[in-house]
Amino acid sequence: MFVLLLVSLLLIGSSHTLQCVTNCTIGEFNFYQPLQFNDKLYEQRISASRCSVDLDFNYYTHTYSAIFEHNTASRDFIYINSRSYLSYNVRYPYSKDANCALSYAQNRVNEMSDRAYNVTRIYDQLEPLIVNSSKSDSIQCYNIKNAIVQCAPTEVCNLDYDQRASKMRTRGCKYFSLPTVMVYNSETYSSFEIACNRSLCNDDVTLSKIKTIFADNRLTDANGRLIAAGTKTIASVVLLIFISISKVVFYF
Repeated sequence: MFVLLLVSLLLIGSSHTLQCVTNCTIGEFNFYQPLQFNDKLYEQRISASRCSVDLDFNYYTHTYSAIFEHNTASRDFIYINSRSYLSYNVRYPYSKDANCALSYAQNRVNEMSDRAYNVTRIYDQLEPLIVNSSKSDSIQCYNIKNAIVQCAPTEVCNLDYDQRASKMRTRGCKYFSLPTVMVYNSETYSSFEIACNRSLCNDDVTLSKIKTIFADNRLTDANGRLIAAGTKTIASVVLLIFISISKVVFYF
């Protein structure tokens, strides 16, 4: 009972209302260019338990934009669908200081700008696995039971791999306008998704090869996972709470 009471007090003591900038989009800016704010930005504030910033980096044009919000969860998201488009999106929430989101945004802009992702080279490696430039009719794909099915002419092969559970979430036919690879990681959800227009391209072998390409280009780790900054922050808070509990219990 005492331990539960202590946890409650620690959580209550760490929560407070912030004045967050919200519903505000700024940019596009060039890589390394500092975030630029105007006076109206600071007028768009709302009371919330945590503030957040959403940064979207385009590694072909070397530009980025920022969205300031409130009460949103942390996540990282990579999206590539051509030689001229690779987007890396980072969302970071913070609950201690409204200005921390602004400071984090500027620091993360510098760090993400340093990442020298070569979009053309990465897509050239992906293309033989996911693109059939001569596709004009329906293709065959694997379904979730690994059976071969015929897709509609407007559909491509698709798979969605659950990185946390290490199992296939969905596999089959799906409408996508372009062959695409997406990697998503948040506090509660993780996905490695592939859409490809080659027959039978949504198998485990293709997934493994694409994971290797992403890891070799330092987009992900060897397991295809991204590390969301917010997740690490939450883990640190939980660890701090348990360390505090351990010390108090030991003392008594």
